[in-house]
Amino acid sequence: MATTSPSNLPGPPVDPSAAQGAQIPLQSFTLPTFPPEASSLKALTLTSDITVSDYQSHLSQPFTIPPLPAGIESLTLELFAMGYPPGFLSTLADRLPNLKSVVVYSQLFAGISEESMEDAVEFFKKLQGLRALHFLDVFAKPGFFTKAAKWLKYNTSDVPGEARRGLMFLEINYTFRHEDEDFMGKIQASELPSLVGPGLISCSFNLSEPEGAEEDEEDPTNIQGVASKEGIMAFNQSLAGPLIEAMTDEETSPKGLRALITTLYTLTAEQLRKILEVQKHVLVLQATAEVEPGEEYKKKLLKAVEGCKNLEQVEIVANPSLQFFMEVQNPSSGVMAKTFPTADDLEALSKKCEKLSSFKANVLRTTSLGTVDWQKKDSKWSGGVQPGKGTGTITV
Repeated sequence: MATTSPSNLPGPPVDPSAAQGAQIPLQSFTLPTFPPEASSLKALTLTSDITVSDYQSHLSQPFTIPPLPAGIESLTLELFAMGYPPGFLSTLADRLPNLKSVVVYSQLFAGISEESMEDAVEFFKKLQGLRALHFLDVFAKPGFFTKAAKWLKYNTSDVPGEARRGLMFLEINYTFRHEDEDFMGKIQASELPSLVGPGLISCSFNLSEPEGAEEDEEDPTNIQGVASKEGIMAFNQSLAGPLIEAMTDEETSPKGLRALITTLYTLTAEQLRKILEVQKHVLVLQATAEVEPGEEYKKKLLKAVEGCKNLEQVEIVANPSLQFFMEVQNPSSGVMAKTFPTADDLEALSKKCEKLSSFKANVLRTTSLGTVDWQKKDSKWSGGVQPGKGTGTITV
């Protein structure tokens, strides 16, 4: 993407009149005045460069947001650790009335005060054309996601008289932190599904591994001879109720969902089947599942997905029962092959899901305990169980 501040990129500066995007580091909450040549901008990234020691004081200082290029449709907000001064976000929304996409990365988005939370809700209330929202490592006080939800999904009973289509693309992603014992408790598990609305085409509630952790020389788990931590955790299936309701209730469930990622929540095979009985048009599925060892679970899993006639890709993240976990640690048990589909199973499933071309499974996104990787090429399934790639530790 072209940028009007390319000093950190190789090559000559981009002509401002030809730039499509701009990235601005901020040391306060006052934005610079944009030159007339920036009128063609389509994307704006604001990155906090405010020091931790000064951040709190900036939240109570006056700020200025000058007029911004009217053509900006995409906004990214990065690293605003403690949120924004009350009034900042709603003013920013006034300056960017044509936003269609918002990416929020690594921060306490709604701040630490009631005033800042209400302002964050007002931000979304004003963005009537918003179609895509990406919350990446975004945390918030209890109540924020529920309050913001009614402005992010089309719901005539909640928003009478509002001509809103609602979100089409929703991505909630958290990077799991092994070193933080309270990490999962900081995520508003029961509130996040309130963001689900009938207009969604893609919906993601994802938990991912930190990138490059095994290469970090300062990471104490990388000392020679010490097993590195790997994988993720996921919410217990007892917390999946709000997600299941949002995905199946007539008023809130997406009517044309094509991509569904639910790895943040653990689902039983029966719960997954209940969701997919409604979300029959899904093409891409990634789900964390409560897995028991053996053929009986395999049958339930296949039954859960077979109703999605256009299904193309499946990834199952196994949240193992104690019995499964005990068996999978012994490679000779063959529990992965017994529990997940074989080539013959997938061949049978392909008669109901003719477009299916990929099936993967793992144990909480680890590799040390082995994985399953099947790919369909030239009308034939190839692959199977991949042996573990090393010794690690996971939490179950």
